Amino acid sequence: MNAPSSELIERLSNTLQAQTDHLIELRRQLHAHPELSQHEFETTRTMVARLQELGFTTFVRPEGTGFYADLTPVGFDPEIHPTIAIRSDIDALPINELNDVPYKSQNPGVMHACGHDVHMATVFGSALGLLDLKDHLPGRLRLIYQHAEETVPGGATEMVDFGAIDGVDAVLGLHCDPELPIGRVGVRPGPFTASFDLFELTIEGKGGHGARPHQCTDPIFVGTQVANALYQLPAHNFDARIPAVITLGSFQAGAVANVIPESASLSGSIRTISPEHRDQLDDLLRRIIGGICLAHGASYELKLIRGAPAIHNDPYLTDAITEIATDILGDQGIYRIPLPSMGGEDFSVYCERVPGAMFRLGTGARAPRNFLHSPHFNIDERALTIGASILARTALRLLHEKALEKKTDRMVRPL
Repeated sequence: MNAPSSELIERLSNTLQAQTDHLIELRRQLHAHPELSQHEFETTRTMVARLQELGFTTFVRPEGTGFYADLTPVGFDPEIHPTIAIRSDIDALPINELNDVPYKSQNPGVMHACGHDVHMATVFGSALGLLDLKDHLPGRLRLIYQHAEETVPGGATEMVDFGAIDGVDAVLGLHCDPELPIGRVGVRPGPFTASFDLFELTIEGKGGHGARPHQCTDPIFVGTQVANALYQLPAHNFDARIPAVITLGSFQAGAVANVIPESASLSGSIRTISPEHRDQLDDLLRRIIGGICLAHGASYELKLIRGAPAIHNDPYLTDAITEIATDILGDQGIYRIPLPSMGGEDFSVYCERVPGAMFRLGTGARAPRNFLHSPHFNIDERALTIGASILARTALRLLHEKALEKKTDRMVRPL
């Protein structure tokens, strides 16, 4: 049998509907107690305790932030039974919340403004639904609660090194989208997000009097030439049909109006959906920056910080998510995303190792300035059950399909 029965699906749906208030309560508790990247100690303890109460076996990183948890049926054998993982990130942002709600952040200057509280609650909801079917699961369910998604490099690599993806046949994820209304999800096979890398550049010149620039090597002037060249780099070095964006976020130099400073510091981000473009960046940056500095008699120091690669959603998994979301929400509930986002997401680290797919969960709440990373970010909490249902049903379907694949593979394997 390669598909769950209608009875199992109905049972799962009923369980999740009955747990709606529980998921809202959990999301609000997490929202009120956000923690920054690499400091998610209480968040980790909270989620570990809840999953241990359900009978999950938990594996916490020695650092105390981030963990994975397994729901393993009796008689599980990795040779013949698959493992499907569902991932949630758990960290918050250094943002002071401006919402006036009973569950407002109690940690000043820290807020779940990217919806990781929502991700945690929906993934927990999928666990509640599948726990009720434990005796009928043809494989193992793994939940990955990952720390430090908001930093560069992200926590996904550390979770992979900790073994979170070992033995996993496929991984699923979701991300809040306040620009999609409740009852809709965004899907896209292939390129889904961009890679995200940072650079830090220091240009060393020769300072002096503002009235005598001929005696100086002005790092501000050199820096402006570099800035202009970097903004033009994608258009003149990459295939224009493949998106790539370089953004300068900081340009620091000097302190007074009549003095040419000794140095200037620039930093920014680089995003592309092309792995080939990404691999060319270090050489391109050094060639362009080095040429400009040489022409003006300046020197430079460049640091390139590699972040998350681009997400490329597995087409088969994306189709499975789409079919199940359509069954739950109807055709009108599916938004086929026309272009990849240029935002970064280290869910991509898992997708480089095993088939993976992420979808966007419509959480739109009618409020001004309600967008990701906003101090006003909030959600329509009906989205929790929708997200949990799609994750749980997709995982259930994949467990059945991968179990059949493994059985078939063993049957045809030569002796």
